[in-house]
Amino acid sequence: MTHTKQRALPDIWLKAAMLGSLWASVEIILGSFLHNLHIPLTGTFLAALGLILMINGYKLWPDKGLFWRTALVTATMKSISPSAIIFGPMVGIFMEGVILELCVRVFRGRWPGFLLGGALAVSWSLFQKIFVMLMTYGPDFVKLYEQLYFMAAKSLQISGAFPLDLVKLIFIIDLSFGALVAALAFRTNGERTKQTISPAGSEQVSVAENLLTASVSQAYSVPLLFVNLLILLGGLSVLDDLSQVLGSSFVAIYVALNIARYSRSLRRLKQPQLWIQLIALMVLSGLLLGGWDNTESLLIGLESGLGMATRALLVIFGFSALSIEIRNPIILDWFIRRGMGIVFEAMSAAFEVLPRTMKLVSQQRQFWRHPFHALTQLLGALEQLRKEHLVTAKVIILSGEQGQGKTSLVKSILGKPNLRQLVFSGLYTEGGWADGERDHYHVVDVITQNSQLLCERSEPTSPIRSGPFNFRIPGIEFGERILNQSISDESTIVIIDEIGHLELHSDGWSAGLQELVEQNRKMIWTIRPILLDKVIAKWPVNYMLLNVLEIDQDDLEHHILKFLA
Repeated sequence: MTHTKQRALPDIWLKAAMLGSLWASVEIILGSFLHNLHIPLTGTFLAALGLILMINGYKLWPDKGLFWRTALVTATMKSISPSAIIFGPMVGIFMEGVILELCVRVFRGRWPGFLLGGALAVSWSLFQKIFVMLMTYGPDFVKLYEQLYFMAAKSLQISGAFPLDLVKLIFIIDLSFGALVAALAFRTNGERTKQTISPAGSEQVSVAENLLTASVSQAYSVPLLFVNLLILLGGLSVLDDLSQVLGSSFVAIYVALNIARYSRSLRRLKQPQLWIQLIALMVLSGLLLGGWDNTESLLIGLESGLGMATRALLVIFGFSALSIEIRNPIILDWFIRRGMGIVFEAMSAAFEVLPRTMKLVSQQRQFWRHPFHALTQLLGALEQLRKEHLVTAKVIILSGEQGQGKTSLVKSILGKPNLRQLVFSGLYTEGGWADGERDHYHVVDVITQNSQLLCERSEPTSPIRSGPFNFRIPGIEFGERILNQSISDESTIVIIDEIGHLELHSDGWSAGLQELVEQNRKMIWTIRPILLDKVIAKWPVNYMLLNVLEIDQDDLEHHILKFLA
């Protein structure tokens, strides 16, 4: 299996990845907290925080296209949300960035564009909620809203107002609040703290990869993606024309099949809040749309409520299925082949720094009192993260267990005609056998082919040991001299075979390896699979991972020419 971990993103996408990761952290930490408490206007508050972050991010990096790219990265990262319905929040986040981008461009980066963009971006959530409610519950939702409004107006003794007036009032409030937040964010000049962020641990690398790849326990099907899409769209189109029995039966069968295939939907089904909402909707519909004058009118109302609940279940489980099937690796590969790979590389970078940005957000205790100051402080850390990813050493990593041919593969490329334009330096190790096991290793200079004993099982015991081997000081010093020569000759591709426990403990070739990484050199490493994550965490690089059992000499030559030449 060949795996390439790219970090050399275009700068605009790298900035968007950093901002997107911070925005996603705010959504995950604060959003989950507010939603669990069922605090009103949570969506508006989160939209305002996103607005503050984007505007201050633009002040840090005033690049065209930053807003929509940041929103796209954040919206895509929202796909890991445990909620069954993810498209609504994803669309809301993306539209917020697009609206702000358009307004700022129209006004050429001047303050009216930020004010108008902020007002419209925060107001978007209202229109999206209305659209989602209409799509989910159908036209009967409007009637239910009108009845609730008139009942509330009558109890509060409000006269002369119409149901649409409340919508207008909320829209004006959202507009004003969005404009105010944008104005404050635009005028804020708070100092950003120069926080030092420790290098990513191995868990960050694995998190980034796991979130971007398919779950090993989930089966995917491209035809089922389109089947679910057709069922959702077709069901919403014809559900109102079907009888209640036929429509409910259709949705019940679809939900049952959905649960059988997608355990994610089953978790959503277990949440009592879903059933409480649906039952409350049916009861309200029975009382308000039908009335309680007689049993017949009550049943008519309950039938309308049942229809709305049926429609809601179709939407919930339909989007749940789509949100799972769209993660099919085949679909992701389709997008990558059509030039959208840059989006997934940006996501990878964003996911990689997500644990660190989440930690920074969780440490900010002043979000509630000073959200502007808290977010502008966090932006100071993003610049350091961006610099970590701007330029890195490019490395081909050959991974395999002891005796699987890592060294043989390295030696096979030396002096090959196809690679004649390249110059290799560095070192490799050759092992000797005794009684059916590795007995000793020599370190060999790639250029001169001179060698020196590096380690052996036999006595005397060495102060530097790894496993059963005693490492000899002359061999280590010989290897260090080889790497020092490679450091001085920046035109070579440096081979280091292999990187192991000594280097992870800052012994062996650690010092030379560190300097080569800091020089952003092109290299070929060999590493055992068990140490791979730890090595990458210690020396972050732009790497291509190759399994020695799945490639041959020709494959390696091809990858060297493509990745390192």
